[in-house]
Amino acid sequence: MKTLIITAHPSSKGFTHRIAEAYKAGAESVGVTVEILDLYKESPRQDFFSFENIRDVRVDLIRDSYQAKITESDNIVFIHPLWWGAMPAILKNFIDINISAGFAFRYIKGRPVGLLKGKTANVYITCDGSKWLYRFLGMPFRTTWSVITLFVCGLKVRKIKLLDKKFKKTEDQLVKFLEGVKRDGASLAAGK
Repeated sequence: MKTLIITAHPSSKGFTHRIAEAYKAGAESVGVTVEILDLYKESPRQDFFSFENIRDVRVDLIRDSYQAKITESDNIVFIHPLWWGAMPAILKNFIDINISAGFAFRYIKGRPVGLLKGKTANVYITCDGSKWLYRFLGMPFRTTWSVITLFVCGLKVRKIKLLDKKFKKTEDQLVKFLEGVKRDGASLAAGK
Protein backbone atom coordinates (compact mmCIF):
# COMPACT_ATOMS: atom_id res chain seq x y z
CA MET A 1 0.00 0.00 0.00
CA LYS A 2 1.30 3.47 -0.86
CA THR A 3 0.32 6.98 0.22
CA LEU A 4 1.23 10.24 -1.49
CA ILE A 5 1.09 13.32 0.75
CA ILE A 6 0.93 16.68 -1.04
CA THR A 7 1.71 19.77 1.06
CA ALA A 8 1.29 23.41 0.12
CA HIS A 9 2.83 25.79 2.65
CA PRO A 10 5.76 28.09 1.81
CA SER A 11 7.30 28.11 5.28
CA SER A 12 9.28 25.13 6.54
CA LYS A 13 7.86 26.06 9.96
CA GLY A 14 4.25 25.84 8.74
CA PHE A 15 2.04 23.48 10.71
CA THR A 16 1.17 21.81 7.41
CA HIS A 17 4.52 20.02 7.54
CA ARG A 18 3.94 18.76 11.08
CA ILE A 19 0.61 17.33 9.92
CA ALA A 20 2.34 15.60 7.00
CA GLU A 21 4.97 14.07 9.28
CA ALA A 22 2.29 12.88 11.75
CA TYR A 23 0.27 11.22 9.00
CA LYS A 24 3.43 9.66 7.57
CA ALA A 25 4.44 8.27 10.98
CA GLY A 26 1.01 6.72 11.51
CA ALA A 27 0.87 5.18 8.04
CA GLU A 28 4.42 3.85 8.18
CA SER A 29 3.71 2.29 11.58
CA VAL A 30 1.34 -0.13 9.83
CA GLY A 31 3.60 -0.83 6.85
CA VAL A 32 2.35 1.76 4.36
CA THR A 33 4.95 3.32 2.06
CA VAL A 34 4.69 7.12 2.18
CA GLU A 35 6.07 9.89 -0.01
CA ILE A 36 5.72 13.58 0.82
CA LEU A 37 5.54 16.00 -2.11
CA ASP A 38 6.19 19.56 -0.86
CA LEU A 39 5.00 21.78 -3.71
CA TYR A 40 7.07 24.73 -2.49
CA LYS A 41 10.30 22.72 -2.43
CA GLU A 42 9.90 20.70 -5.61
CA SER A 43 12.48 21.47 -8.24
CA PRO A 44 11.94 22.14 -11.02
CA ARG A 45 8.55 23.71 -10.34
CA GLN A 46 5.63 23.51 -12.69
CA ASP A 47 4.74 26.69 -14.50
CA PHE A 48 1.22 27.98 -14.08
CA PHE A 49 -1.24 26.24 -16.35
CA SER A 50 -1.65 28.09 -19.63
CA PHE A 51 -2.70 27.33 -23.19
CA GLU A 52 -4.33 28.87 -26.23
CA ASN A 53 -6.06 25.66 -27.31
CA ILE A 54 -6.69 22.95 -24.70
CA ARG A 55 -6.02 20.31 -27.38
CA ASP A 56 -2.50 21.68 -27.84
CA VAL A 57 -1.28 21.53 -24.23
CA ARG A 58 2.44 20.91 -24.40
CA VAL A 59 4.18 17.81 -23.10
CA ASP A 60 5.08 18.33 -19.46
CA LEU A 61 7.58 15.85 -18.00
CA ILE A 62 6.88 17.12 -14.48
CA ARG A 63 3.18 16.40 -14.99
CA ASP A 64 4.00 12.92 -16.22
CA SER A 65 6.09 12.31 -13.09
CA TYR A 66 3.36 13.59 -10.74
CA GLN A 67 0.67 11.59 -12.52
CA ALA A 68 2.83 8.46 -12.16
CA LYS A 69 3.07 9.13 -8.41
CA ILE A 70 -0.73 9.49 -8.22
CA THR A 71 -1.23 6.31 -10.25
CA GLU A 72 1.10 4.33 -7.96
CA SER A 73 -0.66 5.57 -4.80
CA ASP A 74 -3.61 3.98 -3.07
CA ASN A 75 -4.25 7.02 -0.87
CA ILE A 76 -3.62 10.70 -1.55
CA VAL A 77 -3.43 13.23 1.28
CA PHE A 78 -3.70 16.97 0.64
CA ILE A 79 -2.55 19.33 3.40
CA HIS A 80 -2.78 23.11 3.12
CA PRO A 81 -3.63 26.36 4.88
CA LEU A 82 -6.89 28.11 4.07
CA TRP A 83 -6.13 31.44 2.39
CA TRP A 84 -9.01 33.71 1.38
CA GLY A 85 -11.38 30.76 1.82
CA ALA A 86 -9.47 28.49 -0.55
CA MET A 87 -6.30 26.49 -1.07
CA PRO A 88 -3.02 28.26 -1.98
CA ALA A 89 -2.55 28.96 -5.69
CA ILE A 90 0.34 26.50 -5.97
CA LEU A 91 -1.97 23.62 -4.95
CA LYS A 92 -4.77 24.80 -7.24
CA ASN A 93 -2.23 24.87 -10.08
CA PHE A 94 -1.09 21.34 -9.17
CA ILE A 95 -4.69 20.15 -9.44
CA ASP A 96 -5.34 22.06 -12.69
CA ILE A 97 -2.32 20.49 -14.39
CA ASN A 98 -2.00 17.05 -12.86
CA ILE A 99 -5.49 15.96 -11.89
CA SER A 100 -6.74 16.59 -15.36
CA ALA A 101 -9.32 15.37 -17.85
CA GLY A 102 -8.15 12.22 -19.55
CA PHE A 103 -6.06 11.23 -16.53
CA ALA A 104 -8.26 11.66 -13.45
CA PHE A 105 -11.66 11.79 -15.16
CA ARG A 106 -13.28 11.85 -18.58
CA TYR A 107 -16.63 12.93 -19.89
CA ILE A 108 -19.08 10.30 -21.09
CA LYS A 109 -22.36 11.59 -22.47
CA GLY A 110 -21.64 14.99 -20.92
CA ARG A 111 -20.99 13.66 -17.41
CA PRO A 112 -17.64 13.28 -15.66
CA VAL A 113 -16.55 9.73 -14.86
CA GLY A 114 -13.76 9.28 -12.32
CA LEU A 115 -10.68 7.39 -13.47
CA LEU A 116 -9.04 7.19 -10.02
CA LYS A 117 -11.58 4.74 -8.59
CA GLY A 118 -10.26 2.45 -5.89
CA LYS A 119 -8.11 5.21 -4.39
CA THR A 120 -8.90 7.16 -1.23
CA ALA A 121 -8.15 10.72 -0.17
CA ASN A 122 -7.74 12.72 3.02
CA VAL A 123 -7.64 16.51 3.28
CA TYR A 124 -6.26 18.50 6.24
CA ILE A 125 -6.74 22.25 6.29
CA THR A 126 -5.43 24.80 8.78
CA CYS A 127 -6.79 28.28 9.32
CA ASP A 128 -6.86 31.06 11.85
CA GLY A 129 -10.56 31.76 11.32
CA SER A 130 -13.36 30.16 13.29
CA LYS A 131 -15.11 26.98 12.16
CA TRP A 132 -18.51 28.56 12.89
CA LEU A 133 -17.79 31.29 10.32
CA TYR A 134 -17.02 28.69 7.65
CA ARG A 135 -20.12 26.72 8.60
CA PHE A 136 -22.15 29.92 8.18
CA LEU A 137 -20.59 30.33 4.74
CA GLY A 138 -21.49 26.74 3.83
CA MET A 139 -17.94 25.31 4.13
CA PRO A 140 -17.13 26.10 0.47
CA PHE A 141 -13.71 24.43 0.67
CA ARG A 142 -15.36 21.16 1.80
CA THR A 143 -17.67 21.27 -1.22
CA THR A 144 -14.75 22.04 -3.53
CA TRP A 145 -12.76 19.10 -2.20
CA SER A 146 -15.39 16.43 -1.60
CA VAL A 147 -17.98 17.11 -4.28
CA ILE A 148 -16.11 18.81 -7.08
CA THR A 149 -12.50 17.62 -7.06
CA LEU A 150 -12.33 14.23 -5.35
CA PHE A 151 -15.75 12.83 -6.25
CA VAL A 152 -15.41 13.77 -9.91
CA CYS A 153 -12.10 11.88 -10.05
CA GLY A 154 -13.56 8.79 -8.39
CA LEU A 155 -11.57 9.17 -5.17
CA LYS A 156 -13.30 8.01 -2.00
CA VAL A 157 -13.05 10.72 0.67
CA ARG A 158 -11.83 9.27 3.96
CA LYS A 159 -11.60 12.50 5.97
CA ILE A 160 -11.64 16.25 5.57
CA LYS A 161 -10.44 17.90 8.77
CA LEU A 162 -10.25 21.60 9.54
CA LEU A 163 -7.97 22.87 12.31
CA ASP A 164 -9.51 26.26 12.99
CA LYS A 165 -8.23 29.10 15.21
CA LYS A 166 -4.74 27.66 14.87
CA PHE A 167 -3.07 30.82 16.17
CA LYS A 168 -4.99 30.46 19.45
CA LYS A 169 -4.18 26.78 20.00
CA THR A 170 -1.77 25.76 22.73
CA GLU A 171 1.03 23.34 21.93
CA ASP A 172 -0.91 20.64 23.81
CA GLN A 173 -3.96 21.24 21.60
CA LEU A 174 -1.81 21.09 18.48
CA VAL A 175 -0.19 17.85 19.63
CA LYS A 176 -3.64 16.37 20.30
CA PHE A 177 -4.67 17.25 16.73
CA LEU A 178 -1.46 15.65 15.41
CA GLU A 179 -2.18 12.49 17.42
CA GLY A 180 -5.54 12.26 15.64
CA VAL A 181 -3.81 12.70 12.27
CA LYS A 182 -1.33 9.96 13.18
CA ARG A 183 -4.25 7.65 14.04
CA ASP A 184 -5.82 8.50 10.67
CA GLY A 185 -2.60 7.41 8.94
CA ALA A 186 -2.47 4.20 10.95
CA SER A 187 -6.13 3.40 10.19
CA LEU A 188 -5.39 3.44 6.46
CA ALA A 189 -4.23 -0.18 6.31
CA ALA A 190 -7.34 -1.27 8.21
CA GLY A 191 -9.50 0.50 5.61
CA LYS A 192 -11.26 2.64 8.22
